[in-house]
Amino acid sequence: MDKSTLLKVSNLKKTFIKKSGTFLKRKKTEVYAVNNINFEVNKGEILGIIGESGCGKTSTARMVMRLMKETKGEITFEGVNLCNLKESETNKIRKKMQMIFQDPYDTLNPGMKILDILMEPINAHEKGLTYEEKYQKVIEAIEAIELRPAQDFIHRFPHQLSGGQRQRIAIARAIILKPSFIAADEPTSMLDVSVRAGILNLLLDLRKKMGLTMMFITHDLSTASYMCDRIAVMYQGKIVEIGPTKKIIQHPSHPYTKALVAVVKDLNHFIKNREKLILDGEVDSTKEEKGCPFVARCPHKEAVCHTQVPELEDVDRGHSVSCHCHIELLEKTS
Repeated sequence: MDKSTLLKVSNLKKTFIKKSGTFLKRKKTEVYAVNNINFEVNKGEILGIIGESGCGKTSTARMVMRLMKETKGEITFEGVNLCNLKESETNKIRKKMQMIFQDPYDTLNPGMKILDILMEPINAHEKGLTYEEKYQKVIEAIEAIELRPAQDFIHRFPHQLSGGQRQRIAIARAIILKPSFIAADEPTSMLDVSVRAGILNLLLDLRKKMGLTMMFITHDLSTASYMCDRIAVMYQGKIVEIGPTKKIIQHPSHPYTKALVAVVKDLNHFIKNREKLILDGEVDSTKEEKGCPFVARCPHKEAVCHTQVPELEDVDRGHSVSCHCHIELLEKTS
């Protein structure tokens, strides 16, 4: 693993068994939540993972954070394969890896005051500190997420805060142990539009001040373009395109990425030649791994797409795509 790489995911796979049919004729189908993906996150960068609901992006984040067991593959953090660790060893790593969840209403215990909520991770990982030292860490974390004066918030319950304030407290909980890596799972999707920009700017500010590395999960390409240095586009459990944000938006090489870019009006200033694509068909995560996962909805499919799974290939420096027809598509957007 390169010295600049903080996190490396190799051949990661997660399957579930879906049961259907009658009691006498039960049928089991393997569902691919995440299907053999590979990516790296470099120190100090924000990697966005983007895709429709059900594409596997949240499952990927949960496996990286050890909240879900992988079916197959390796997750290496700071040179250590997390998949081989015992639970006690994993708990030691958690101090360096924290997660911000989608719903600020469900992630904060309604029966606990903000002070106690933020004390929890300190009590779990820094037991040697005095109460005064722990209290000071709580105050510093609340001030870092721009809720001031901090003393006005520590004795409140979550229901006494707005949605934006709750998410800021969730962010404070994530940074209070000074981690090196944060996974943010759709951190603004449950919030009012008026407060989303403030949360995004806060995350960017914390990244700069604390030297954070982030994996940013979102379905919104416009948000990803604002937040992320690089983007990995997921479809049906696979990464179909990955590369620098600007390159992917200006020169999308996969038809699915092309369709995502085409519908985002906020990206008009980035794109010269926009070709609108309408995707037919439905996502089927139960299909056997035969051919391209996007073949049923692709307007550019060829015979080879039905029989061979495309591998990720470099189209430019740091820009890779999984598509048999990517050369043709790249020429159209150049």
